[in-house]
Amino acid sequence: MKKILICFIIGIVFILTACKKDDEEANFIPTMPPDYPEEEMDFPGEDSEDVPGEPTDAHDDTEEPADDEDIDPDSVETTTKYVKLRTFGSILNVRSTPAIEEGNIVGFLVHTEPVEVISIEDNWAKILYHGEVRYVSADYLSDTVPPYISPPTPTPTTEPAQ
Repeated sequence: MKKILICFIIGIVFILTACKKDDEEANFIPTMPPDYPEEEMDFPGEDSEDVPGEPTDAHDDTEEPADDEDIDPDSVETTTKYVKLRTFGSILNVRSTPAIEEGNIVGFLVHTEPVEVISIEDNWAKILYHGEVRYVSADYLSDTVPPYISPPTPTPTTEPAQ
């Protein structure tokens, strides 16, 4: 009787250890991060030392055209749009210039991600991305949150009978 009870307890322990929670990494969908160009970081004000005897532009009242990089994120008016992609797992490249060029990809956005749009010109949306002005293709932006894209279902393969 003791042997049966011990075998029963060992069996219960094996059953309970085999029933574990789903592994969270099994549901992870990997995506490749974009290749960021290795550039030297240029921080404003690093090399701008006041040299005595040289003219400064501190009292210059002339207006120069605003550079896209100098836009204050708090003072610019934006419209919220949403990334709308067509296939599951796709990404939308964020670019430093409004052109498809080698090396101008600075990040990416995913489906349904909200985007703060400053303006749209020549099918390029000027956006705020991490506090900086960047560009994405306006073809992939929507005024409303797009519907969820389901992952593709694997089609079962039938093996020929032997």
